[in-house]
Amino acid sequence: MPGDSWRTIEHLFEQAIQITARARGQWLDNACDSNPEIRREVASLLESDEASAGGFVNTKVERAIVSFGQNSEQPPAQVGVYRLVREIGRGGMGSVYLAERDDDQYRKKVAVKLVRRGMDTDFILMRFRRERQILASLEHPNIGRMLDGGTTPDGLPYLVMEYVNGNSIIEYCQMRNLSIDQKLHLFLEVCAGVEYAHQNFVVHRDLKPGNILVDETGTPKLLDFGISKLLYNDVADASAPSIDESRIMTPDYASPEQIQGDPTTAASDIYSLGAILYELLTGKRPHRIEGHSPQAVELAICFDELIPPSSAATDKRTCRRLSGDLDSIVLRAMQKAQRDRYATTAQFADDIRNHLAHRPVLAHPTTTVYRVLKYTRRNRVPVAAAALVVIALTTGVVLSRNSAQTATRHFQSLRKLARVFVFDVHDAVRDLPGSTPARQIIVRTGLEYLDNLSKDSGGDPDLESEVAAAYQKIGEIQHANLGNERAALESFQKTIRLLDSIARKRPSDTRTYRARINVLADIG
Repeated sequence: MPGDSWRTIEHLFEQAIQITARARGQWLDNACDSNPEIRREVASLLESDEASAGGFVNTKVERAIVSFGQNSEQPPAQVGVYRLVREIGRGGMGSVYLAERDDDQYRKKVAVKLVRRGMDTDFILMRFRRERQILASLEHPNIGRMLDGGTTPDGLPYLVMEYVNGNSIIEYCQMRNLSIDQKLHLFLEVCAGVEYAHQNFVVHRDLKPGNILVDETGTPKLLDFGISKLLYNDVADASAPSIDESRIMTPDYASPEQIQGDPTTAASDIYSLGAILYELLTGKRPHRIEGHSPQAVELAICFDELIPPSSAATDKRTCRRLSGDLDSIVLRAMQKAQRDRYATTAQFADDIRNHLAHRPVLAHPTTTVYRVLKYTRRNRVPVAAAALVVIALTTGVVLSRNSAQTATRHFQSLRKLARVFVFDVHDAVRDLPGSTPARQIIVRTGLEYLDNLSKDSGGDPDLESEVAAAYQKIGEIQHANLGNERAALESFQKTIRLLDSIARKRPSDTRTYRARINVLADIG
């Protein structure tokens, strides 16, 4: 076939691979209307490319395309007022260089993104200009800032970005061995940057760990808006071809609609965020892709059920930590259908905050038991102390059967304590979980009724044992949580007196002596 024909085939192939598979046939019919032979060659190359997962072998087009990525042409030593120092990254349409401003104004390290010679097709230049337009509209602490831009003397466009000296978010967490809570707080900053972009009608479309660098201060930065798009129809987007995103985004973090060539929305970024969070929490990528063909990728992402993060984690402690809320949150973000995911990135982030604060999360089925457990986690100290006092008093009522009069007094005491717990304690801890006022109310009220029960015990060793345990618990709260050592000592002394009384009645009961040793250890 003549050389001119191969150049035509190369040009058509380059355009065709950027078009969704479902629109490609009609496009080829129109583009090759007068030359069916060229159409067959282009179609054959497309089939070979698809069969080999984006690569094709031993063709003139291969050598032409590969040469784009391995261009031996040296980059310019200087771009505008910026002196290029070294290459620090390479993508599909260009290279990124560490550079320094080199003029008489000031010196500053920056990152310069430059389109490579050979990649300056109309399509690539359109994408580059769109990225520059989008970055110019974004100003957020978690998004890499655009500082400058222009065109080299030989016509290559470039972007000047802030230089982020850091690691990918996955590497950052691994290097510092961050806890799950620390990872979640870091991830919330990423969500803030994505939500800001969405509020400015920008969808990133290629969120992945490599595009989220964490700098030396621990601040994550979103980078590479090269395939992002505007959520409203501007002139550039309206005139652009239907881009096959699956060829230029990263499948491991891509949403089902991106893989299938369907329209993308903010929900697509939410899915990718879910995939990143999955890897942050488990150390594994969410999809088990067998092979690299488009069919294998589509099967894994669009049809296979996700393994919950708690099942993917390797150690038991992490499995327990992820089971429940975090499983629900990640799986909600990564639902196959866009409508089933979080409505916004802000909603996604709110659920993570709710989890961290032990509040119910939207992603988890709401039940009374679930809400009670969440309330208990938020108010662990006052609830535990009150529950211990209530248990002690309830046991005292059950065990104290010496007289109906004593049981009645115990019952009335229990009722009064219940009212105090429901109203006074509830009001104190409702807006101040685990607060000092709540603990003080519980201790004061608990001591009052423990003293009454102690007087009315009638020498019953079982009841004395329960009251002694409650005194010991209150002493621990007074000492460790309230810092009232004198009051704690009084509670511990009451515990000792009760245990001594029990020992006289049950000299062979070793549990009493062990309990006494534990209390003496608390006293120090």
